[in-house]
Amino acid sequence: MTEETHGTSGGNAMQVSSHKAAAWGYRVGATVLAMIGVAMTITLYWRYVLLDHHIARNPWGLAAVLVIFTGIFSFVVFGLLEAQQRRLVQLTVEYQRQRDVLQGLWDATGMMSTVLDGDQVLQRMVDVARSLFGAGYAAMSVLSRSNPSRVAQFITAGITEGEREQIGEMPTGQGILGEVMRTKRPLRLRHIAEHRQFSGFPPHHPVMDSFLGVPMTYQGTVLGQLYLTNRPDGFSTQDEMLAQLFANQAAVVIANTQLYQDREQWATVQERERIGRELHDGVLQTLYGLSLSLELLLEDNRSLDQEAGRELERMAETLGLIMTDIRMYIQSITNVPVDLLVTVRDMLQRTGGMDDVQFDFRDTRYRTLRPEVVHDLVMSVQEAVSNARRHGQAERIVVGWEASTDVYRFWVADNGQGFDPRSNQETQKFGLKNMHRRVVRWGGRLNISSTIGHGTTVDFIIPPRGVTDHADRFEGALR
Repeated sequence: MTEETHGTSGGNAMQVSSHKAAAWGYRVGATVLAMIGVAMTITLYWRYVLLDHHIARNPWGLAAVLVIFTGIFSFVVFGLLEAQQRRLVQLTVEYQRQRDVLQGLWDATGMMSTVLDGDQVLQRMVDVARSLFGAGYAAMSVLSRSNPSRVAQFITAGITEGEREQIGEMPTGQGILGEVMRTKRPLRLRHIAEHRQFSGFPPHHPVMDSFLGVPMTYQGTVLGQLYLTNRPDGFSTQDEMLAQLFANQAAVVIANTQLYQDREQWATVQERERIGRELHDGVLQTLYGLSLSLELLLEDNRSLDQEAGRELERMAETLGLIMTDIRMYIQSITNVPVDLLVTVRDMLQRTGGMDDVQFDFRDTRYRTLRPEVVHDLVMSVQEAVSNARRHGQAERIVVGWEASTDVYRFWVADNGQGFDPRSNQETQKFGLKNMHRRVVRWGGRLNISSTIGHGTTVDFIIPPRGVTDHADRFEGALR
């Protein structure tokens, strides 16, 4: 059992002791009143019956006195008994609720053995919490592991998917919900609008009144918060205690889910590294051997006709591109950072050398590009450089990079013969389509400026968002 469960057991023991003390108080009070009633009856009988012969001669007066005192005594005693009975009924209902909450905890946590999807487990716990505490709405926020002040998930119960979409973005840690996040303590309100942090509801948000929010804590770390609203008679201190127990158990589920995900990620990384080693030690080395054989063949066989020589050169170039592609794939699956400049150099070195190429990289923002983006840019540069050499007969090629706040610009410029961008030449058309497809994949655009006799410039313009490892990614109701 957790420390919180022990604390709850201790609280229940204290309540039981308090109820026993109250019961003894009722019992003592009734006994004292009975003794007082009997004593008064004896006194009246002694005073007015035995000593006062006038009253003795008038028994109706004595009967009236006895009836009055008996009625008062009975009214008080039965009132105490009725109050005790009402209290016992309340205790029975409260204990039933506690049993239901504990059963709900057992059911929700038991799902971990049958449901591997953590989101389903959390949704189930929110649904159970809403039902057990009689709330109109319930929600659970799960904090980001990398940034504990940020909400990564927000699970709701009581509203439809359509209603949630109309509300808009999930909470950002402001207002009432943010108060629980900041203080890391329970917050119980009879009327939510009376709290100083309340700033109203966003459009399409349901109206809420009573409120109970508690942190979800695991081993001293707050993993999220549980929120309950709109219980008709408000939330009691007992509700707060049980909700805290429920929330802490939910934190255990979250921690277990995260641990399971970590293990899955670790297994995935291990498998990727295994595949990377096999590609590097097997396939890549075989291709490297073939590349060397082609180079030797081209050097030793001067008698080859011109067409056969060009075909072997194309094969060697394609083989070099395949090797570069495999290297980038190995880097991507093993989470090794891919450097655009280094990769472009490697590709050019293997596909014709770099004697005619210069680099104009004006900042280092390219180092944050995702491996998939680098792959598309390198393949596009290879296409542009190949066109500049083969079709443009360029003597000087510049590969450049610069980053601004809004866009990243990557370009290839040459001093070749140039061409008409509206030309229907199939080789150029096919190459341009490939480059265009690669840059559009990342939300960018391809700009080509070329004039016959004055060279060509190919610009790859891409937005920063979504193409770097530091781009914003996904990791409300009340504001």
